[in-house]
Amino acid sequence: MENQPSGWRSPRLQLALSVLCVLVSELLLKRGATETASATAWSWTGINSLASPLVWWGILFVIASFLSWLYVLKYIPLTVAFPLSRVVDVLVPLSCWIFLGEIISARRWCGIALVVIGLAVVAKPVARLEERL
Repeated sequence: MENQPSGWRSPRLQLALSVLCVLVSELLLKRGATETASATAWSWTGINSLASPLVWWGILFVIASFLSWLYVLKYIPLTVAFPLSRVVDVLVPLSCWIFLGEIISARRWCGIALVVIGLAVVAKPVARLEERL
């Protein structure tokens, strides 16, 4: 880890930023798509959603996440970064439940628990691997 940048350019911080940008983009895209839902002939394409500023903000967050992710991949092996980035699979449903009032079924809660367990299983070896790098 000695050769990795620190501060704002830290790959760990950029990984967290990438995950946060994905989370925010998903919430914005959902809100924007919901606000512009209509029964027009082309509504099945989702193109109506481009009328929402929230969708455009969501797109900007997707781009920011992508750029941050590319930076992360310069310093962290994909076999380490990708499993850790999947924390978004927990954060998005929880955020939709908290902020959008969406219902999470018991089966989905079980799936979220399995992802958390998987992240815990992956995180410990990753910490040991990082100590050796």
